[in-house]
Amino acid sequence: ADAITPLVPALQSYWMQIHVPVMFVSYSAFAVSCGIAIVTLLKIRGEERGQTAGVLSQFPESRRLEGVTYRAIAIGFPFLTLGIILGAVWANEAWGGWWSWDPKETWSLIIWFIYAGFLHARITHGWHGRRLAWFAVVGFLFTLFCYIGVNMFLSGLHSYGSLG
Repeated sequence: ADAITPLVPALQSYWMQIHVPVMFVSYSAFAVSCGIAIVTLLKIRGEERGQTAGVLSQFPESRRLEGVTYRAIAIGFPFLTLGIILGAVWANEAWGGWWSWDPKETWSLIIWFIYAGFLHARITHGWHGRRLAWFAVVGFLFTLFCYIGVNMFLSGLHSYGSLG
């Protein structure tokens, strides 16, 4: 068995207790938005087919569910923004630079653009229904890759351990 070793110096910082929880709040809000978006997609299909019984009948109409998806993303997006900013401040303190195009940083920026696109499409262009729900689902798939996949498949400054 591997011995337990102390954290690397970059992680021995008070920034860890600030940056990481903020990012978790954003990811959690995006997880909620994805779950509600999936229910929204099922509800839209049921409404189109005239289905009024079953488990989905326990949920409000799809437009109200869509509003919950939007609100979850509207909560998660500022936390993601703040988390990226806090991470940049921490990176500057730990490594002497605000941004290094590390895979985790790059993928965080990608999901920032995805959710900015979601908010822009809904607020400015009036997107609703299926395509907005799919936008939320795909956004969370990218978020999952940023959170888990980057650490599993890519290496960089955020790679502190392995699964093997």
